[in-house]
Amino acid sequence: TLVFGLEIPLSKLAPETTLLERQAVRKVLNQVYGIENSDQWEERRSHARDAAAADTTTTTATDTASIYTNTFIDNSKNLLNVPKHNLVYGELGLETLATILDAVGVKRGDRFMDIGSGDGAVVTGASMLYPGYLHASRGIEIVPRLYERSLVFQNHLEHVVLSQQTEEKKEEDTRGMKLCPDTSLYLGNVYQPNDTAIKRLFSDTTLAICFATTWSTGIPGRKLPELSKALGKGGACELHHGARLVIMDGVLDYKKDGFDYCGELKLTCPDTAPYSIARMYTKL
Repeated sequence: TLVFGLEIPLSKLAPETTLLERQAVRKVLNQVYGIENSDQWEERRSHARDAAAADTTTTTATDTASIYTNTFIDNSKNLLNVPKHNLVYGELGLETLATILDAVGVKRGDRFMDIGSGDGAVVTGASMLYPGYLHASRGIEIVPRLYERSLVFQNHLEHVVLSQQTEEKKEEDTRGMKLCPDTSLYLGNVYQPNDTAIKRLFSDTTLAICFATTWSTGIPGRKLPELSKALGKGGACELHHGARLVIMDGVLDYKKDGFDYCGELKLTCPDTAPYSIARMYTKL
């Protein structure tokens, strides 16, 4: 069958997620990350913005993408030289994530990566949406304090999932909830990876999403040449041949860096009102 212009054997393709499946995953996520627009949810995101700002230094530069190339001061600090007003914490909601991944087509054995994973909600959400198809659901975050927070949330979520599996009193629709075999979060810099393990993660990735709305804000045409170079042919974190990459509100220099442009989706997203554009590329 053709998915985003790519031919994928139907036997390897995950069926589209159902409303009941998404509701079951959302119930678990709500216990960990808060119900969308609730006080708990808003407080978590406010703390995430504070955590990101605490690990940054201000600058007057406006080309956020180019600033990201100089983010590591040393292996222990991992700082971002990004203006605080540009570092707005954002994340995909579950419905938006499911819409994107259903459109792209999750294949059996796919290894998913969220680039800029923040609190890790997209990583754990994808893991629970496609546990029988994703071999791995991983996230990489450049801000140390956000990474540390994400580990706490992941640990909480794993306990919630385990309790849903073992306690008979839990609701039927969440009792069988499980994660894919490898659900992991990492601290690292896609532009200047400080160890070979980070490079291997990207070379192993077959499906990736990057919520680049903040990164591309104020840049003409929302072009992200440094990200394109890092993930493309010969880049610092070159993706696996044939990997599918979805960029939210950003544009790659795909012809130069060895990608094929496959299409786009216009999506409603709370953090990018009134809408976002998800562009899909395939690594050649």
